[in-house]
Parts: sequence; C-alpha cells; structure tokens
Amino acid sequence: MIFRIGGDDMRKLKKIINILPLFLSFVGCLSVTYFDFALVQIPNDSSFHFNLITVNALFGGFLYTNYSLLIGVLDNKIIEKISCTSIIPKRNEHILNGIVNASRSVLASLYIILVPEYDFFLFKMFRSFMSNVEIICMAFLIIYFLLSFYEMNHLFKAVYKPKNKLSEKEIDNIRAAIMNPPKTDSDE
Repeated sequence: MIFRIGGDDMRKLKKIINILPLFLSFVGCLSVTYFDFALVQIPNDSSFHFNLITVNALFGGFLYTNYSLLIGVLDNKIIEKISCTSIIPKRNEHILNGIVNASRSVLASLYIILVPEYDFFLFKMFRSFMSNVEIICMAFLIIYFLLSFYEMNHLFKAVYKPKNKLSEKEIDNIRAAIMNPPKTDSDE
C-alpha cells in the first residue's frame, strides 16, 4: 500500500510543520524548567544574541534574493509550462517559511536582549521559551534555506539548458576574445 497525502491532509501537515518550531521550543522550555536539562547551552552575553540576529538577517536576505531570482525567470517559456505544477508554489512556500522562522528568531533575540531578567517563575519560563525559539527557528531557517536553494538549482537547470551547444573550438575562440581583447586607439 502506498501512503499518499492530498488535499486536506496536506494542509494539516503544512500547519503542523509551521508550528513545529514553536512546539519544539515549548518542549525545550519544559525540559529546562522542570528537568534542568538543556540540549544547547546559550550564553547570556548580549553580543551572542546580536550575532544570531546578524546570521538570521543574512539567511533571510538570501531567501529574499532567491525569491527575486525566481521573478526574473518567470517570463521564460519553461516556467509557463511548469506554472500549473506544484514546483514554484512549493519553492515559494519554503522561502516564506524560512523568512517566518528568521523573523521569529530575530524577535526572540530582541526579547532576550531588551527585556531584563526577572526572578519570577513565569518570566524565567518565558525567557527559556524565547531562547529555544531563537535557536530552533534559526535551525529551521537554515533547513528551509537549503531546501529553497536545492529547488532553485533544479529550476535553473530546467530553464537554462543550452539550446545550441557550442563546440570546444568555439568556446576557445570566445575565451580568447575575452582574455585578449583587440587593442583600440585609446589603449595606446
């Protein structure tokens, strides 16, 4: 029997995947709060959190760039052929999920940096939750970034196949022309 997911099941699965980082953060928070067990030890130094903001911003920026690259190839004839498939929406969904996780991680980092620590149980628990959100959402951001990069690579391979392959001699002639341009009167 082949297991297939379709329609409503797929939407439910996507919702679960979207809340998975927050659920894992909550589990991590409970683990630290009640069992004093942390998978990752996070320093309290604010420079660490600023560095995480920078890393998240870089990955988020790369995702936006990846999205703009897609816009540049949308008028291609091959894109028109695959527009009725799930290839482009799936890729865009990975980009959006990556950006959402980058935003979550940045907001958690800002909370940790800007809100002082209080010696109340709920504040400690929420701070632990935000620390987990910061790291887990960054991990999901990187996963979505890699998925989006992988899919974009496949899309570019499909779009930019050479129609008339050049011979080795033609390639060598073009390379020589680029490396040794003819001299002009202004060069002398």
